[in-house]
Amino acid sequence: MKNFGKKVWVTFFGLLGILSLLISPVNGADKVVVKLADSPPYTKGSPMCEFAVKFKELSSQYSNGAIEVQIFWGGQLGDEQKVFKDAQLGIIEAVIANIANLAPFSSVLFSTNLPYLFDSREQAYRLFRGELGKFFTDETVKKAGLRVLAWPDQSFRALHNTKRRVLSPGDMKGLKWRVPNNPVFISMYKSWGVDPIPMGWAEVFSSLQTGVLHGGDNVLRNLIDFKMYDIEKYVTTSKHMLEIVPLTVGEKFFQSQPAKIRDALTKAANDAWAWEFSAMEEDDAQIKKKLRELGMTVEEPDVAPWRKAREIWPQFYDKSGGKELFDRVISMIRK
Repeated sequence: MKNFGKKVWVTFFGLLGILSLLISPVNGADKVVVKLADSPPYTKGSPMCEFAVKFKELSSQYSNGAIEVQIFWGGQLGDEQKVFKDAQLGIIEAVIANIANLAPFSSVLFSTNLPYLFDSREQAYRLFRGELGKFFTDETVKKAGLRVLAWPDQSFRALHNTKRRVLSPGDMKGLKWRVPNNPVFISMYKSWGVDPIPMGWAEVFSSLQTGVLHGGDNVLRNLIDFKMYDIEKYVTTSKHMLEIVPLTVGEKFFQSQPAKIRDALTKAANDAWAWEFSAMEEDDAQIKKKLRELGMTVEEPDVAPWRKAREIWPQFYDKSGGKELFDRVISMIRK
């Protein structure tokens, strides 16, 4: 009887050990810590911050707790160029930042920053979840050692100014417009008959207050987050550029993980992206309503006259990896 009792206890503890392995994170895998650099200007409550939180939650859920995403908000880990480089080297695991800052690592992505590439958020979402997204991801892995897991956006950029309603490019003339020190923006404004003023973001607010500037462009959300409504009164939804903010991981880190971790990260990114896409539609409508409540005039004119800016595309074929590569991107978009 004593031996029988001993056998029962041995069997019990053996079964308990097997059970603990079955229910432990990803069948007993060690905790995988993912340091995620979330770049400014995304503030708490914005869709991009909510996307990061959703990715964190789903990564843990889909891996049975094996993945711990640690979010470092507002550029804590460095500027965008630094954090992408750190992800390449494996110093950190993941980055959420504007695609313009990823493009220097993978030139084909530069094409996404050209004006009027996409006609709608829905079109871009469909394409990035399909052939176009796969093409960009494969190219970026090959060229940069970085893998994009999701391509969320924070909607289209809009014009804003302190002086008057702007319903067509002709209405822009005579005003002093700020642009980032970026050749695409400079050429785009010139195509509208405007000679813009390149300026760093830190100087914009005071320049608008003093009249050195009259306006610029940004996503609508930032007009609220930065309280631009205090000094500007006019907004025009020109929709000239979709602000894509990809979630990127280092390829070395990604390939070093077991399949179940890779699958969990991929699924979490895609599901968080789908959630963010839907939430962004409501956010856009709410932001327009809020801006009007704050005293801004929000114009939603026909954007056809502004599409003249597409004429600048050939100037940037080389920067986008060459005309052949650019034409391939366009052919996927226009299918």
